[in-house]
Amino acid sequence: MNKNVFSQAVGMGLVAIVAGSFLPMRAIAQDATSKLVQMPAAENNLMLMSKDTLTSPRLGPMSIPENTLLLSQTADIAVRVYNTSDAFYPQLNLFNKRTGVTEILGAPMTVESTETGTTYRYVGEQKVEIAIAPTGEQTITLNGKPQQASKAVSGTVFYLPRIALPPNAVVDVSLVDVSRADAPAIVLASAQMVSGGRQVPFPFKLLYDAGQIDSRYTYAVQSRITVDGELQFINTTQIPVITNGSPTEGVQVQVDPANQNQAVTDDASLTNTVWQLEQIQYNDDKQLEATPGDYTVEFMDDGQVSIRADCNQAGGSFTEDGSSLSIDLGPTTLAACPPESIAGDYLQALQNSGGYFFQDGDLFIDLKADTGTMRFSAQDS
Repeated sequence: MNKNVFSQAVGMGLVAIVAGSFLPMRAIAQDATSKLVQMPAAENNLMLMSKDTLTSPRLGPMSIPENTLLLSQTADIAVRVYNTSDAFYPQLNLFNKRTGVTEILGAPMTVESTETGTTYRYVGEQKVEIAIAPTGEQTITLNGKPQQASKAVSGTVFYLPRIALPPNAVVDVSLVDVSRADAPAIVLASAQMVSGGRQVPFPFKLLYDAGQIDSRYTYAVQSRITVDGELQFINTTQIPVITNGSPTEGVQVQVDPANQNQAVTDDASLTNTVWQLEQIQYNDDKQLEATPGDYTVEFMDDGQVSIRADCNQAGGSFTEDGSSLSIDLGPTTLAACPPESIAGDYLQALQNSGGYFFQDGDLFIDLKADTGTMRFSAQDS
């Protein structure tokens, strides 16, 4: 596996948190902290940095290097996990806010990526473990003691065009302070996810320190989607959160095509087409193949669905919102289908629909909780 593919594989569901503050001297200190944590070992000549360094404005404003996999801060520590050109495994920097000392710099980490999330581990004089769930929830443990942020902003990122993302698409979501119109936004938290074949909506959870929030200020969530480093989607309207009565849960972030001239949508339409099931692919590698024409669904303009499930017929209703799709089954005939029939699996999958998209004229329906995908082709009329 080459290094770029490895980075994408372990980057799924990563959450990066950058804590800021809004009093002038504290803002300088926080920017300096972030700058120190961001430096890879090759760019640092000092293994330990004094606390006085934190007040030095020459370090400049905060920025997150592109090779960062995770940048996170709690009340006590700041950590950065990142790639370098000369190392296969990710590396770790750890800054102790209490002592003002960079205690770990450029140390290699092991990575374990499973269906339940990704875990980074460093075992040396100190033991550091960073666990990230698919939902974005994050736990940082230092020497067996959990280090956790106190608040979170959560929601989903979605777009309206009926097009699919490639597996290497990268979704970035950030919580930023946008109070000062004449200055760049200050990043408070940021999450990066590799789509890995998943499609919108993408859930996110951004952790932040409640002590860094000023009720007089304005905060927003920003998002973008890139493919091979090229911007494909970005939010074009401000999404306020936290203060002034704005939400912290269920935040809906719509991103729009970055180049309208390149925003090509599929000609396929969900409604008024008879869709025939080709296969159901579950995320546990189980796959069900369908006999052409024996399993179909048709979505009507009035919100009703007509379904054929092998030797049975079913009705019901559906609702869609953006790329989300929900199907409620109604009456179903009860004929006894052959033993090899997948009618029961098919009806259960339809009732478990969570979202849809088109690719090359085919309809794909994602199942809830990212458990699988149904693929349909348009039936000839």
